Amino acid sequence: MEKALLDELSQLNKSEKLILVEALWDSIASDPSEVEVPEHHKAIIEERLKTLEQDKQTGSSWEKVRQKYL
Repeated sequence: MEKALLDELSQLNKSEKLILVEALWDSIASDPSEVEVPEHHKAIIEERLKTLEQDKQTGSSWEKVRQKYL
């Protein structure tokens, strides 16, 4: 990244930096197909799905979780 840009960014206050981060995130999230999922994230998801299939009684339904936490 250019030094001039980094210098400008360092001049922003926290509120402005948060607005910038939100705008950057929105631009990334606008096309999720362009964001690669790291292999270790995929491995964690696969492990959790396997655990769910092996023991469906241990977890809570989305309905119960939503009622409890939302």
